[in-house]
Amino acid sequence: MAQPMEDHTYSVSEITRLLKKSIEGNPEFTSVWIKGELSNVTYHSSGHIYFTLKDEQAVLSSAFFKYANKGLSFRLEEGMSVLSLGSFTVYEKRGSYQFIVAQMRLEGIGELLKRIEQLKKKLLDEGALDPARKKVKPFLPRRLGVVTSPTGAAIRDIIKVAMRRFPNIEIVLAPAKVQGADAAVSIIRGIEELNRPVHSIDVIICGRGGGSFEDLLPFNEEAVVRSILASRVPVISAVGHQIDHPLSDDAADYAAPTPSAAAEIAVPMKSELMAEIDYLSIRAQTALSSRMAYLSNMLSGIAGLRCFRNPREIVTMRELSLVDLEQKMTSALKDRVAAGRQRLLALPDLYRLWRTETRGRRSRLDVAWGAVEKLSPRGVLRRGYSLATDTRGRIIKSVRTVKPGEAIGVALADGSMGCTVNTIQREVRGGKEDAGKGKTKL
Repeated sequence: MAQPMEDHTYSVSEITRLLKKSIEGNPEFTSVWIKGELSNVTYHSSGHIYFTLKDEQAVLSSAFFKYANKGLSFRLEEGMSVLSLGSFTVYEKRGSYQFIVAQMRLEGIGELLKRIEQLKKKLLDEGALDPARKKVKPFLPRRLGVVTSPTGAAIRDIIKVAMRRFPNIEIVLAPAKVQGADAAVSIIRGIEELNRPVHSIDVIICGRGGGSFEDLLPFNEEAVVRSILASRVPVISAVGHQIDHPLSDDAADYAAPTPSAAAEIAVPMKSELMAEIDYLSIRAQTALSSRMAYLSNMLSGIAGLRCFRNPREIVTMRELSLVDLEQKMTSALKDRVAAGRQRLLALPDLYRLWRTETRGRRSRLDVAWGAVEKLSPRGVLRRGYSLATDTRGRIIKSVRTVKPGEAIGVALADGSMGCTVNTIQREVRGGKEDAGKGKTKL
């Protein structure tokens, strides 16, 4: 076993200082680009950002201090692939080293675009981007709200265009960061503030004056998109970038390519409105004059009618017509009453005539009935005749239809009886012809 040598033995402090000097003094480690994936991202209240850069085989503790991350155009999130420029420092008391970031940019743009498309699909599936849900801005807003940077070109363009188009418009600015890690939170606060009823905002312009893809990332964040969707006041998205189409354009009620164009959408041109008002006023005046002339002509025509020239004469004629009609009705009523009275007085004579006629008809009916009765089979039987029938009830009209020994029926006036044919005699000219012998049995 090797023995320690006094002149080559270091204390912990000495070796740590030596390592610190070797690392921090080495030009290769004072300005180095490192590619890695973000994890354990922590935003400290001081403004510093702490995170870990990692790949498949190693991890690197890193810090992004406030003074360096002020110009950061995107918010650090877990899983982002980034390129970081910085240097190393060694902390002697902890015996550890850390990568201090000075600059950072996105390395995985394709991955970000994929995440934006996934968010857009999610919103579409929810129906959040349905055109039917979009709100309609008022035709002539009184107060225009703006969410943007108070020092950028966007607010200057909006004010310039709005005042040129309609000088009476009131503009309320909700100052917001539109770039950097805190931009999303700042934009959301601005939209929520302008939605407060105390401001009486009619329409909101939310945007910035263009920028790189990274600069526009806050307008692609889900929280910002949902804040626009939740706005009670109609929102016009004005990001100022025609190539990169942020999700805020899809979520807003209106989308404009620039802040100036957004102001033109929000505010009508006063001169055009005045011209339109003048045109409508002339049309209304012309229509009113035409209507008045028409009504005047109609009134003149009505006034020329005979009923309006001499109304008393018309009334007198109507009164005479009514009197004449009344007399005719009275006379007709009297005639009908008199005729009715005469008919009532004649009723006893009519009744007596009816009774006499009825009795005569009844007497004639009785005589006719007696004659009919005498000629009827029953009347004949009452006079002493009888009616013979065979076994099937058929009337026997000739002795040729029966035979000796055959049963027959005989009907009399007061009843009937069954008989047997014993003897048949046929009537012939000059005497009788015997057809059989026997006696009739009852």
